Amino acid sequence: MTQQSIGDLAAKAVGTGSVSATEAERQATGPAGVDRQELDRQEVDRREIDSLDSRIVQLIHERHHVSSRIQQRRRREGGPRTVLKREMVVIDRYRQGLGPEGTALATAILRLCRGPAPEAPGAANAERGEPGT
Repeated sequence: MTQQSIGDLAAKAVGTGSVSATEAERQATGPAGVDRQELDRQEVDRREIDSLDSRIVQLIHERHHVSSRIQQRRRREGGPRTVLKREMVVIDRYRQGLGPEGTALATAILRLCRGPAPEAPGAANAERGEPGT
């Protein structure tokens, strides 16, 4: 049976009204016959994902701020900008919680939160092909 014949049979069963059964079926579905309620649920879920993404971005900004404070304190005390042992602990925590993809995520977050490396003395001159002073 075709869509048209199903609609015709439904229209005969319902009787004549202002909206045919076929038209009523079209109104109840979205593109490609997708149920409008399903589209509404998808939209709600997408909004929830957008909200979660916004929170994740905010948390990364907060993490960057705290990381900067730690780096500044460590540098003032003559220590290194980063502590690889500590970074390995963070990476391992993400790997344990999220699996192998957690390693890549932790590495990206650490890179974001470190910020750009401070320029070494003479680095700008070296980039221009000039000897360091």
